[in-house]
Amino acid sequence: MTNNNFTKAQLDTLLDNTYKFFLDFFADKAQKYEKREFNKFDPNPFTIQAAATGFSETIDAESMAKAIVYPFALGTSLSTSFGTKFQEFIVDKVQNNNIRGSLITGMDIEYIDAIDGRQKYCQVKSGPNTINKDDIKTIEDHIIDIRNLANTNHMKVNTNDVVIGILYGNDKKMSNMYKRIKADGYTVLIGNDFWYHLTGSKKIYEDLIEKAQDAAKQANFMPSIKKLVKTVQKGILENKDTFGL
Repeated sequence: MTNNNFTKAQLDTLLDNTYKFFLDFFADKAQKYEKREFNKFDPNPFTIQAAATGFSETIDAESMAKAIVYPFALGTSLSTSFGTKFQEFIVDKVQNNNIRGSLITGMDIEYIDAIDGRQKYCQVKSGPNTINKDDIKTIEDHIIDIRNLANTNHMKVNTNDVVIGILYGNDKKMSNMYKRIKADGYTVLIGNDFWYHLTGSKKIYEDLIEKAQDAAKQANFMPSIKKLVKTVQKGILENKDTFGL
């Protein structure tokens, strides 16, 4: 069997590029936070006061602004754009000839598995809770379509050659939707397992997280978030009646 493991040089390049990716990713987010306008938010006036009590004993424009900005800036905004951008990163910056973008409908990348040496067709998902019940049939239909296409073209594609690859998480964190796909006999690789099959390194997943953490320390999000809080606070004060002030 051909050894498709990443070399040390390739792993080092992957880690360097990961650090640069997250530096740029965080810097871009910080810049967008500073430019974001109040009218881009649509807070629920019935619940924002309760959320504000998580930041202050006093319900005022500042505490409500923090309740609006912090979950957005430190949660949803980061997580929703992470998957797509990091998927692009895998294709563009992972320096290994065994990985490329896929032209097959429903698949994101194709790679030579570092463990079994077989060609894989992979749909990349960002995290362990990123699909709903209705997505199960769509995903499984894509897998079936690939197998049918392979048969038509006299190519041997096994069921486990079509992979759902989840960028982070573990089996315990995997949603019931992904577990259902696994129970139906399809391959779902999550977190460390996915990166192990992609690179052949059992340690690369932890190293990637460490590089993201290193970049986060340099990101200095706080000034941008404080500025956004001020922007939202000003908007709340200009709309006091809507927020019960």
